[in-house]
Amino acid sequence: MKSRKQFIRNTLIFVCFGVALTGCRGKKKTDDDYLSFNIAVTANKVVNPLIQIAQEKGYFEAYHFKPNYTTLEMIGTPEALVAGKLDAAYEQIIPPISYGAQGADLKIFAGTQSGGMEVVARKKEAEFLRNPANWKGKTIGVIHLSTAEMVSKAALGERYGYKAGEDINFRIIDGYPAISSAVAKGTLDIGLIASNYLEAAESIGLELVFHLTELQKDYVCCRQYAYGPSFDNNGEAYKAYLKGQIRAYKDYLLNPEESIQSLARLTGEDIDYIRRYIYETDSNGDRSYNPDPNYNGVLSIYEILTNWNYIESHTPLCDFFNINIYADALTEIIREFPDETFYKNMWTYFVRNNDKFPGFDYKEL
Repeated sequence: MKSRKQFIRNTLIFVCFGVALTGCRGKKKTDDDYLSFNIAVTANKVVNPLIQIAQEKGYFEAYHFKPNYTTLEMIGTPEALVAGKLDAAYEQIIPPISYGAQGADLKIFAGTQSGGMEVVARKKEAEFLRNPANWKGKTIGVIHLSTAEMVSKAALGERYGYKAGEDINFRIIDGYPAISSAVAKGTLDIGLIASNYLEAAESIGLELVFHLTELQKDYVCCRQYAYGPSFDNNGEAYKAYLKGQIRAYKDYLLNPEESIQSLARLTGEDIDYIRRYIYETDSNGDRSYNPDPNYNGVLSIYEILTNWNYIESHTPLCDFFNINIYADALTEIIREFPDETFYKNMWTYFVRNNDKFPGFDYKEL
C-alpha cells in the first residue's frame, strides 16, 4: 500500500527565457522598482506560450513585474518549492495536489495546459476502439499517478459506467516507450502516451485512436502553484504575473501567426516547430493553454485520488487552492480594457469552471 502513496517523479515542465525585459524610456529602472519572485525553469525552449508571449510582448513589464528564473538540472516533485527555495513553478497537477493534501505549504493559483495526451492501439484494432463503448474487458497502459490515469478512470466510469478492475483494467507501466512497446506486443490493448511519443509509437505499428480530450474535453493538466509564504506576502507580484499571462492568452488565441513570430524571436526556435507544438492539434495531442485555475476540474481529479486511496487526506482542496488572485487579476484587466469582449468571455469561463470553490460568490458580468 505504501507504494500507492508515493508520488510520481515527473520532470517539471517549465519555461526558460533567454531575452531580457525591455527597459522603459527615460530613467532606467532598477530591480528594486519591480515586483518579482523566483520561478523554476528548465532548458526547454518552447513550453508555455502564455508566459513566453507575456515576456516577449512586454506585458510583464507593463505591470512592473520582473520574474527571476532559476534553472534546475534535476526537477522532480515540488521539494525545492515547498522547502522555500523557489517561489513559483508549474507542472502536472498530481504532484502539487498530493503534496498539498499532506500539508505542504503551497498554493495552486492558476492554470497552464490542457490536453497533450494520445490514445494509441494496434492498427487492426484502432477503428473498433474509437468508440469507448467497445473498451469493456480491455487493458489500458498508463503511468502511475499521471493525469491521464485519473482523467481516463473518471471519464470511463462517469460516461460509460465502467468499473476499473472489473469492466476495464489499468496496468501501470514505467514510461511512454514501454507503454507503446507493450501495446505493439499485444500485452496491452490500449496505451495512453504523451503526444511527443506518438511518432515513435506509429513507427512500431501503432495508430492514433483519438486525443484524450475526446474522452474528456478540456481536462486539467499542468497547474501553477506557489510557495505558501511567498504567495501570501507577495500577492501584488503574483497578480501582475497573471495579468501578463491573461493578456498573452488573447494573443495566443486570436493572433496565432503573430504569437508564433513572438515565440520564435524569444526562443530562437524554428517557426514550423513552434506551429506544430503549439497550434497543430494533430501533432500536439490537442494541447491548449489557459491561465484560468479551473478549480472544478482539479477537484474532480482530487476526488479520484482520495476515493481510490492514492492519497490519504482529510485536507479539503480549497485549503491549498486560491482562485481570488486570478479573479482580481482578470477583474483589473477587464477594467483596463472595458471594450474587450474577449476578457469578459474569460470571466464567464472563470465563473463556470470555479463555482464549486466553497463560498464562491463571483457573478456573471
